[in-house]
Order: sequence, then C-alpha cells, then structure tokens
Amino acid sequence: MSNTTCFQTKVRNISGKRLPFSFIGAHGVTLDDGEEYSIDGRVEDYFGANRSNKRKRDAYYRSLQNGLLAVVHTPSEIIYDPTLAEAKILTVVNGAVVVADPCTGVYSSSMAG
Repeated sequence: MSNTTCFQTKVRNISGKRLPFSFIGAHGVTLDDGEEYSIDGRVEDYFGANRSNKRKRDAYYRSLQNGLLAVVHTPSEIIYDPTLAEAKILTVVNGAVVVADPCTGVYSSSMAG
C-alpha cells in the first residue's frame, strides 16, 4: 500500500488548552493543545463551496484568525512533466524549494500500461 499522507491537510490545536472543534470530522473532534488532526484532501474541498457547509467553513476560518488552530500541512499540487513523462511535486527542504517525487512514489507514463 502506498503512502497517501501528501493528499491530506493537517491542522494543529495551538490554543494552549484542550478544545472541541465541532466543524472537523463527522461529529467534531476534541484536540489537546498541540494535538494534530488529518483531513483527507484540501480544506476547500472538505468544506466545499455549497451553502450547507458555510457555518463550518466560517468556524474554521475564525479558529485560524483567533489563533486556536493552525494549518501545518496542505496537499501539494502534483505537476506532470511531459518532457520527462514524470509526475512531481514542489516541496521545501532546508528553506529551499525543490522538486520531489509525490508521496505515492515515482510515476512515469513510460512505466504505465
């Protein structure tokens, strides 16, 4: 089974205390200070653009603005290089932006099919 962590958004409780976050997960989650929670996909997709999730999305943004929650990881865009026939991502290593293989491993269209 391949690693899929690069497809997740990770948030951390930075409030200084244990808090419930009702907008995360199916029924909300309670996180200790410093505890992290992973959401599959991008936050924009998680909350969606439809009005039914507007309250949850607004609560999420308020938690960020009020210093209760921090985003510590978002999914990287996977970029396809047609010249090399490979998929790559951009990442930061020791302060430098570098090209790397996606978390799922090397992909080359020349290896497919």
